[in-house]
Amino acid sequence: MPSKKNRSGKSNRRSPPRQWLAAHRRELTIGGFLLLFVAAIIGGYWLAQMLEPQAKKPLYARIEDIPGLPQYTEFEPGTTVPTVEEKPRPKPAPQGAAAEPQTWRRNALPFRDLASRPLIAIVIDDVGLDRAHSRQAWELPGPLTLSFLPYARDLREQAKAARAHGHELMLHMPMEPAGRADPGPNALRVSLSPEELRQRMTTALDSFDGYVGVNNHMGSRFTAWRPGMETALRQLKARGLLFLDSRTSPQTVGDEVAQELGVPSVARHVFLDDDSTIEAVRRKLAETEAIARRQGFAVAIGHPHEATMQGLAEWLPGVAGKGFALAPVSAVLRKRNGWD
Repeated sequence: MPSKKNRSGKSNRRSPPRQWLAAHRRELTIGGFLLLFVAAIIGGYWLAQMLEPQAKKPLYARIEDIPGLPQYTEFEPGTTVPTVEEKPRPKPAPQGAAAEPQTWRRNALPFRDLASRPLIAIVIDDVGLDRAHSRQAWELPGPLTLSFLPYARDLREQAKAARAHGHELMLHMPMEPAGRADPGPNALRVSLSPEELRQRMTTALDSFDGYVGVNNHMGSRFTAWRPGMETALRQLKARGLLFLDSRTSPQTVGDEVAQELGVPSVARHVFLDDDSTIEAVRRKLAETEAIARRQGFAVAIGHPHEATMQGLAEWLPGVAGKGFALAPVSAVLRKRNGWD
């Protein structure tokens, strides 16, 4: 039957595309909604990534892979930490074959020359995060003492490499500072219960092995809090480890409490790089020499910064020629306390 024509003479029969669209209108509507839904999810995810606060992004990966992160130092930006010399203190009891463990002695680098020359111990803190500079530190001539942060990646492998280069090892325990600087994850804080402090200490102490003891990372607030330091130092006493008080605050009670509890302890005398310029590092190394001549030993703490590594690379080859013995921190502990 021929199709009817309208007044213009054209056929009223629908064209095939229009017939197909009419037949599949329901499916097309559903498909369109699905496409819009998927596009909304993808767009929302992209927008969330763009608007995500920087503070929620990972902070503790390899520093050399993430440009722009702040340097990890012991002190608040813009502050300086004074050089400190020894004060008279009660002579500690001799350490012989005691019932308590002496892990620090078992893990110490052998060192015999305690008496003939002044001793200088160079401690490099914050090792393990900045891989390039950490490696540069353990490739320096030693013996140095390298203190590893417990949240560094591949910590056991890095510590093993440092010890293979002839350096003594320590654990650099994050502790709460007085200012806003971030000491890192699982830091010891004054707001924590004794149980939580012990748990955080245990986690850090178990992060690797072969080290002689612990020194504080930051901690200008925590090391001034006697109850917290007692809790932390009892953990060291039970494991037979020594404590190096980094003295990041004049109010620190770390060395004092260690003596009271019978924890072998020593304290920092010089910070090499609170001003991290090569000229400042050279001046602080000269200060370290002067202190060692006056009192027979000195402990200087630096960090794996470019200026520090350069200054040490220049200075280390001439130490013996100036009449000093480069020593691990355990040797300075023995000399300070009169132990063989």
